[in-house]
Amino acid sequence: MVNIMFRYVNERSPRLACAILVSSSCIFGSSVQAGGFALIEQGGSGMGNAYAGASAVSKDASTVWFNPAGMTELNSRQIAVAAHVISVESDFSDRGTTLNEAFGLAPVAGQTEVDSGGAAGVPNLYYVHPLNKKVTMGFGVSVPFGNSTDYGDNWVGRYQAVESEVTVIDLNPSIAYRVNPKLSIGGGVSVQYIDATLGSAVDSGATCLGLVSRATVDLAECIGAGLTTAGVRANDGYAVVTGDSWAATFNLGLLYKPRQGTKLGLAYRHSIDHDLDGEGEFSTNPGLAAILANRQVPLFQTTGASADADLPPSVMLSIAHEVNSKVELLADATFTGWSSLEELRVRFDNPAQPDTLITLGYEDVWRFSAGLNYQQSDRMVLRAGVAYDQDPVPSTQLRTPRIPGSDRTWVSFGLGYKFGNRGQFDVGYARLFVDDTPIDNASESAGGTTIRGVYETNVDLLSVQYTHKFN
Repeated sequence: MVNIMFRYVNERSPRLACAILVSSSCIFGSSVQAGGFALIEQGGSGMGNAYAGASAVSKDASTVWFNPAGMTELNSRQIAVAAHVISVESDFSDRGTTLNEAFGLAPVAGQTEVDSGGAAGVPNLYYVHPLNKKVTMGFGVSVPFGNSTDYGDNWVGRYQAVESEVTVIDLNPSIAYRVNPKLSIGGGVSVQYIDATLGSAVDSGATCLGLVSRATVDLAECIGAGLTTAGVRANDGYAVVTGDSWAATFNLGLLYKPRQGTKLGLAYRHSIDHDLDGEGEFSTNPGLAAILANRQVPLFQTTGASADADLPPSVMLSIAHEVNSKVELLADATFTGWSSLEELRVRFDNPAQPDTLITLGYEDVWRFSAGLNYQQSDRMVLRAGVAYDQDPVPSTQLRTPRIPGSDRTWVSFGLGYKFGNRGQFDVGYARLFVDDTPIDNASESAGGTTIRGVYETNVDLLSVQYTHKFN
């Protein structure tokens, strides 16, 4: 929040960051599960293949998400319930985090080794209902985007980020039509809810000295409040912003079978524009609060805030080919248009805090995967897969601590087991290998910080799914 203050008091900082609300990596950051902060964990049966061939396989109700046209391959009503555990260990090691030039590039005191990861659960629910031999309807509930980090309020980067939590819930009614034995088409409507909570520390010393530099307060007032040094944790305040939004978009799918045993799937999910409305709340250092009240400076007051979050489109092309009665080969390529996120503008209800503009600079990314299914028996199928996931953050300077993301490689395996004619249980595990990730992110205000360090990240994913056929 020191960034907000410097936008107010220093005309030399025309593109200032409000760190707790507009950091690109909290609302538009990159997770370690898929490109950007998209979550590909949308079905338990696909985890064992690293989701290779996901828009072509169409063997259970999770096809509602991956390709609605695949619903025509299911000849009975069925429901699929899945749960995923995402365990992230992300160790940050400081490499010289400093205050910005206005404070002489002094080192920031605080914890230099910290794990910002943790474990989280992601659920899915899908239902498919054939109406006749041509038309099938379905419905899905999933979490297509999400992210959570918590560094604690004593780490060296606390003035840019402490806590970040973003969750998107998607409700997706769909319909599919079998054009002929080789071709099916489908589509759906996605109604999404996004909820975000973002927090960071407030550098009270930097704030008071910034007010002095603009002749808004006297130095003696800062001396009296003990606020003459920037970066002192004992003087920190805290700020947290919450916001949410509802929005809608659509998705389309095509499934083509050029010959027996081969399927081609093409799925498109349109971008979606969210308008987040929220509120900022502040816990202000008592000495600073007294100075602001005495000088009638309307900073760090509870205020409404809003931002536009344009989530990207994606296209998935998949193939599933049965080599024989035992072996099925899978592959796909997925494109996600993260370059649509060129900037983020935050608007404040408090007129003392002008709009804040952040340049994101994200790039479009690809995900490639390959896998196989081995039909070990009539009841059991064994799965394996690999994938390579690109990250949209183009440089260490644009990487932010909310989520530091990096390119990653998947290795996965799993199995499916049928219980009689109605039930099937699927389990899958994946290990994600993530490159060491450097960060050299300077906040855009004269009184902010430059975070320099390296992240070492390990990710484990575990998915389970139960599918039940009703007739």
